[in-house]
Amino acid sequence: MAVTIKDVAKRAKVATSTVSRVIQDSPKISEATKARVRKEMKALGYEPNYSAQSLANRVTQSIGIIMPESDVAIFQNPFFPESLRGISEWVNEHNYTLSIVTGKTSDELLSRVKLMTRTGRVDGYIVLYSKQKDSIVEYLHKEKIPYTVIGKPQQFVSETTHVDNDNYQAAKDVVTYLTGLNHERIAYVGGDQEHVVNLERLRGYQDALREAGLPLPEEYVVREPFNLGDMRTLLQATPPPTAMIVSDDLVAMSVQKMLAQLGVSMPEQLSMVSFNNLMLAELMNPPLTSVDIDIFSLGYQAAKSLIEKIEDPKELTKHIIVPHRIVERKSSQTL
Repeated sequence: MAVTIKDVAKRAKVATSTVSRVIQDSPKISEATKARVRKEMKALGYEPNYSAQSLANRVTQSIGIIMPESDVAIFQNPFFPESLRGISEWVNEHNYTLSIVTGKTSDELLSRVKLMTRTGRVDGYIVLYSKQKDSIVEYLHKEKIPYTVIGKPQQFVSETTHVDNDNYQAAKDVVTYLTGLNHERIAYVGGDQEHVVNLERLRGYQDALREAGLPLPEEYVVREPFNLGDMRTLLQATPPPTAMIVSDDLVAMSVQKMLAQLGVSMPEQLSMVSFNNLMLAELMNPPLTSVDIDIFSLGYQAAKSLIEKIEDPKELTKHIIVPHRIVERKSSQTL
């Protein structure tokens, strides 16, 4: 006769609901009780039936990962696989699975989220980006679907659990780092005006220069999309910048290529600092000074917060800030 959850509960001298919560690794069950129940499960040879458990609890043990509206560049950006690695770490530990939601446009993405929700394929979502006026966040919030945002949401901020860096302060810290190397003419390159992370970093850069009493000519800020001509114009500013902050490492790689075409050497003629500290930062020539935002932890904390909310709808809204640090390499030097 097959061993049942009731057999485990009887041997462990607990309720069947406690055994069920141990199987789900619920934070409401003490570690001592979990250890006792798992010992009896092992002694009896009991194997949890996760499919049956999901049907009984009307949950799928699966979460949806909402990517930004996608083109080839999105899938080539190492930020996303690294954040997924962090998400997977927590999800695998707690017997959940992942479903990736993609779309070429925001409308297509929203349509797929709605379909996945209607058909009951997932218990909640992690939104892997944050942008202004996001129809997907509006939908999730209106329908009271559990979700977590990686980034700082612009809608329903106080009601939305989100995991982020202090991107505003990180940009200010980079300016302080560069002024500590005697740079006073500092440009900012890259970042669209739709995603919040870019707006926060630009704002931090601008405020730090103002507070330091340093010049901030309009031509020192170059936004995406930009080309070789825009880079040439920046370097011909009077006076030209001696240092440059770039919105992220992928953009920095493109900027470095343009600088080489224009005959500008790093860091002898221009120091550069970027964000994200992807593996490619260390492989660039020269290796790139970059702000490590701990992408793995962003994903890990987002998954943890979402699953806690799924398993306990009364769980409080959380605003989690993951620390950053500047990793100094050879792309920046004292002036």
